[in-house]
Amino acid sequence: MRTRAGRIMSVPYPLELNDIPAMISRQQSARDFEDMIRDQFDEMLQRSEKYPLVFAVSLHPFVIGQPFRMQVLRRALDYVLQKRENLWITVPGEIARYCASLPASTVPDC
Repeated sequence: MRTRAGRIMSVPYPLELNDIPAMISRQQSARDFEDMIRDQFDEMLQRSEKYPLVFAVSLHPFVIGQPFRMQVLRRALDYVLQKRENLWITVPGEIARYCASLPASTVPDC
């Protein structure tokens, strides 16, 4: 996105795969959230064979970090990490830096 001060890059912040709306607002269980992570990951991994995608999960320590939810999060992350060789596991800043390093026409301006 262009602004008077220069470009701003937006990295996806998911609302669906987000512990606050899932567990607090929609009252879904931690196990439901685990299933959501796994199903989203499987579908996106399949689609990523054709297109580059960002698989993002929004986590907040005061929600997912509760001790009774930690085993579920570990299982979901272990599931994702089984495909580690096919993934770039990173943080939003690294995605932004990578995209900024691409030729100007690769990432379209808005």
